[in-house]
Amino acid sequence: MKKILPFVFAMALHFVALSQTYYYALNSLNIPCLAQKGDLVLGLGWSRGNTFNAVEFQGVYSPLRHFAVMGNYFSARDKNVRQKLENGTDFSLWEVGVGLYEQLPKGSASLFAGFGSGNLFSNYGSDRTAAFDIRRWFLQPGLSYRSNYFQAGLALRLTHLAYSSGIVSYSIEAPDIQYIQNVEKSSPMFLPELGIQAGMRIKPVTLSLNISSIFPNTSNWNFVRLNTSLSVAVDFGRKSGK
Repeated sequence: MKKILPFVFAMALHFVALSQTYYYALNSLNIPCLAQKGDLVLGLGWSRGNTFNAVEFQGVYSPLRHFAVMGNYFSARDKNVRQKLENGTDFSLWEVGVGLYEQLPKGSASLFAGFGSGNLFSNYGSDRTAAFDIRRWFLQPGLSYRSNYFQAGLALRLTHLAYSSGIVSYSIEAPDIQYIQNVEKSSPMFLPELGIQAGMRIKPVTLSLNISSIFPNTSNWNFVRLNTSLSVAVDFGRKSGK
């Protein structure tokens, strides 16, 4: 019995944590390894933060040598929250970017810039809700490494985050209303975000563990600072043996 109680208590904390509200969660950084015109990489990931579970879609394509386009989608959607059946947060974000890359002997270096848009809805119960539209600009330098059976990447995403509009029930209790007021006062804000990934490669599939984190302390805004994800990516267009 003594061994069971700590386990039950830990599981209870786990589900309580996932039901909590938040006001921003970072998606995994897309760190491509590109070599030539025609390279296309599509990925699917399952990510987790302190208060969310999400599905992520990532893609990058090189229509011209040294030039690439990127698209990402982050979905931490929760129908029960959106329909006000449960407390918590429903959040989604899409982004597109363009960039330059240079092939290295064992990988590539890249620099991407882009724009993203998201929608966040939080339910606190008793018809108390908050909804925000989010706009995000980013600049992302990155490095990737690739061998026959291993791939890794490191990138820094410099994010300009703005809350363009919002509808808030001001009957929301503290400290949530204080978080919202802090976000409104601070928007737009600058967030450096670090991404690290490493995984096993069996051509043309790469299975990776990804860790993404916001540099500064965001406790005043109640942001999710850490995102860990497991992703599967398929590399199309690369010549065999590359």
